[in-house]
Amino acid sequence: MNRSLVFTPARCMEMAEDGIRKTDYNNLIHVVFKYTDKDFAVIAGTSVRTLARLKPEQNIPFRAAEVTISLMRALKKATEIFGSKENAVEWLKTPNKLLDDLSPVQALSSRFGAEEVMNILGRIQYGVYS
Repeated sequence: MNRSLVFTPARCMEMAEDGIRKTDYNNLIHVVFKYTDKDFAVIAGTSVRTLARLKPEQNIPFRAAEVTISLMRALKKATEIFGSKENAVEWLKTPNKLLDDLSPVQALSSRFGAEEVMNILGRIQYGVYS
């Protein structure tokens, strides 16, 4: 398995400390979520042009990295709860009434939204009506 597609807590911490390289970003955003740079730029609050001109070994901008790390954390937890990465991605991309009809991915664009997504996942995990 491609190491950059494995998002363990240790890997997330390593990425947070070192920065997220464009290759890691590409694997998560393009391979796992099948988003375009344009889709993700809106969520991450950056420009498509900024993402497009980065070289593979360069780090993505801080704001985009923060959103990417939140997305990795939510993907890991959702995969544990829903049993597969495919089911987790589907849940993360589907609008949710508890998030004012934003998808969890869209809500992850802010720290408050990221915390709320993790709270909802915790409630689902423990069987609390959500």
